[in-house]
Amino acid sequence: MFLKAYTLPLLVSLTVHVLVFALVFATWESTPKPREAQRPRAVQAKIVELTSQSQRQAEQQAAQQKIIDMRQRQLERERQEAERQRQQEQARQQAQREREQREQAERERQRQEAERKRREQEAAEQRRREQEAERQRQAQQERQQQLDQALAEEAEFFEAQQAEKVAQSYVDVISQRIENNWSRPPSARSGMQCVLEIQLVPTGQVVNVTVVESSGNSAFDRSAEQAVKRIDRFEEVQDMPSQVFERQFRRLRLVFKPEDLRL
Repeated sequence: MFLKAYTLPLLVSLTVHVLVFALVFATWESTPKPREAQRPRAVQAKIVELTSQSQRQAEQQAAQQKIIDMRQRQLERERQEAERQRQQEQARQQAQREREQREQAERERQRQEAERKRREQEAAEQRRREQEAERQRQAQQERQQQLDQALAEEAEFFEAQQAEKVAQSYVDVISQRIENNWSRPPSARSGMQCVLEIQLVPTGQVVNVTVVESSGNSAFDRSAEQAVKRIDRFEEVQDMPSQVFERQFRRLRLVFKPEDLRL
């Protein structure tokens, strides 16, 4: 661009110089020597013309330089504008990257928060399931315990009934034997009864006999007591189940009330 700007002035200047030299040379050849005193005017005129040409060239060069300076300033402004735009673009891209990073960080935070809540919900659901399973297990255990207790109570009740029946059968036998060995006192009357406590051992041996509730008639009470002592041993007790004996016959209370007493 610089060469293009100076090509025309250089050509013009070169052409002017060539013409000046040609003119000088031509004037020098055609002028007679005696008139050599007039040369200063011709030379002076040419010098003025050359000076004017030089001024024009200088003005042209100054104009060209001004144009070059203006172009350089324009280029500098364009460069600065381009730099400003580049910096703005970099700032925009940096802001975009920072915004994307913030958005990514926010998405990651939300993901982690959602994951934390999901784990908490799963843990809570797991605890709920475990608590429900434990509650059902306890309820099942309680139902089983209640069932076992009911079955045990039923079995115990059944065993007690059976034991009661067995015991009553032995009581009937013992009562009958006592009554068979009883010597009725003359004062015995219908409605009289006394309660005897008989202490036995598993062999049926009578250890002790005591009147714990009197009939109100001492002769009746003593006669009942003597009837037990005469028997001395109830062999039937030996065949009795041990739990029945321990529960009811180690200390047997027997209501002595003969049914065949007269009025």
